[in-house]
Amino acid sequence: MSTFVLLVPVKTLARAKTRLSPRPDRDLLMRAFALDALAAVRSSASVAHTYVVTDEDGFGEAIGDEGDGDLNLALRVAEREVRLRHPGLGVAALLADLPALRTSDLDTALGAGLHARWYVADADGTGTTLLAAGPGTDLDPRFGDGSAARHEVSGAAPVRAEVPTLRRDVDTDVDLRAALDLGVGVHTRAALGVTPAG
Repeated sequence: MSTFVLLVPVKTLARAKTRLSPRPDRDLLMRAFALDALAAVRSSASVAHTYVVTDEDGFGEAIGDEGDGDLNLALRVAEREVRLRHPGLGVAALLADLPALRTSDLDTALGAGLHARWYVADADGTGTTLLAAGPGTDLDPRFGDGSAARHEVSGAAPVRAEVPTLRRDVDTDVDLRAALDLGVGVHTRAALGVTPAG
């Protein structure tokens, strides 16, 4: 049963992921990360509607980024909009830099809620890749450095399930190698010029 509206924020691509090695096509790589994450999202049985929170073109149904550089503000504004459009559904926010994301991991995490709000920490255990809230509960996003601890302090429950592809966000070249080991999607492979094994 599809029970969530998913918000996927995508910042201005030209300014994204400055910790990756300099490359002339970095914006294309960032777009590829997001497209691969969205492909997994759109196959999810748990997600009824997906909105990309962005001012960039080419990602499907979008809500403009009203955060003026503040991710949490952008998500709060978008949340108000989607709750008006889709009352009765839960709302979740998923970061877009998850090129290895598998739908099964997303479904596991969205189905893991034993509390009104819950989150998935990244592979380092300090950041957050997914934050979810049930119907009638504010998402209350607190993304940024150390967000896992901030989300837990705010009352969100950590997801303990094995969801490795949902934890593997990409900020650095080391992260990208780890994502490649998990198996990235077709858009990221194409952007990197990687030929799938076999």
